[in-house]
Amino acid sequence: MKGFKRIIALILACLAILSALTGCASKGKPLITLGDNEISVNLFELYLSRMKGMLCTTAYWGESATKDSFWDTWLDLYDNTTYNTHYTGIVLENVKSYLAALALFDERGLELPKSYIEEIDAEMEKLVEEQAGGSKTTFNSIIGEYGVNYDMLREAYIIEAKIDYLEDDLFGADGSKIGTTMIEDYYLKHYARFKQVFLYSYEYLYVTDRNGDVMYFTEDGKISYDTTKTPKTNANGDYVYDENNDRVYVYTDDKGNERIAYKIGGAHKEQQLDAAGKPAIRKYNETEMEVLTAQANEIMAKTVKGDTINFDVLVSKYNEDSGAEDYPNGYYVTENTNYESPEVIKALFDMEIGEVRMIKSEYGIHVIMRYELEKGGYAKDENKNLFIANSTGTYIFMDSLKGELLANYLEPYKADIVLDEELFATVDIKRAAINYYY
Repeated sequence: MKGFKRIIALILACLAILSALTGCASKGKPLITLGDNEISVNLFELYLSRMKGMLCTTAYWGESATKDSFWDTWLDLYDNTTYNTHYTGIVLENVKSYLAALALFDERGLELPKSYIEEIDAEMEKLVEEQAGGSKTTFNSIIGEYGVNYDMLREAYIIEAKIDYLEDDLFGADGSKIGTTMIEDYYLKHYARFKQVFLYSYEYLYVTDRNGDVMYFTEDGKISYDTTKTPKTNANGDYVYDENNDRVYVYTDDKGNERIAYKIGGAHKEQQLDAAGKPAIRKYNETEMEVLTAQANEIMAKTVKGDTINFDVLVSKYNEDSGAEDYPNGYYVTENTNYESPEVIKALFDMEIGEVRMIKSEYGIHVIMRYELEKGGYAKDENKNLFIANSTGTYIFMDSLKGELLANYLEPYKADIVLDEELFATVDIKRAAINYYY
């Protein structure tokens, strides 16, 4: 019992010492400096942990990135770069940009509005309450894994708020201070346009009756019968009615089997759903794929490099992509566009203007042509679905454009940043904790 008490006392003493040390070094040792501004090694650890958390998600490297062996793997044998050195370097460059932004923030005489600080403090209080039951000491022990305490995390949020405020000051919150020429240059630099003849390699499954025939329904969900056919009767000669009390109509097929007579015009089919609640499909078999590939090859043979008029005719004649109707000028994408067939995006940015390629994806076969970008295509009303964000009413690429312009502003400042090489050698992304939350 006495031994147990001594262990408790030792733990409490260690916590007290840790708390005291954290309080004394609330900002941490400076890792990089630029004039009067600095970013501590503790904040750098936080940024490393954030990057590691992102890379450990399924969108990137997943579970493999949680293992030390992953970070020791060579990314580039020619310059002796491992995943560890590569991503640690990326985080360092990002942090240098943060420091340069702080210097520019001061140089422009900016001051973060009180409302911003109040919002950050409210968020910090919420975190402490939700994550640590209102105890700042407990909260510090939680986030200490990421190299920071309460004050340091608050500082990180303030730095991010200052960078956002600086961007708005330079370019306008909605990009209104950015000239048309800069927008056009960004559009021409990052976007590509294509049209396609798309052929599905699967078919949707629809609700069928006991004979396997696809059923058709009226707008109010009742079965749509072809009343010009024969009313169905039972053994007594009485009319047969369905569950909606509607008379059933039938016909006899060429094999003498009785089948339900559906009225197709003005009616609709209902899709079957799979276990996940998504539309059920049937993928084409090998024979069907051979036929589909032959069709795609015939279409390819009819294309002429650079002849968009000819390709437009092929699109209108053979394309099965119903969504294309909403984009008469084609699809405008960047290399980062979340297109459902990434194979298309990858090929597109490797193609010349006017070039045609056939690409297979999990959805089907794409015969695509890369079209020349229209001048000011982002501003055309018929293209707004591809360029205008519903939430903001401005261009979806505006944040990326602002970030690119800001990076250009900051580059001269980064040349004067001083790095503590000795301190930098003590931290890297391999040793960082995995941070999904802060």
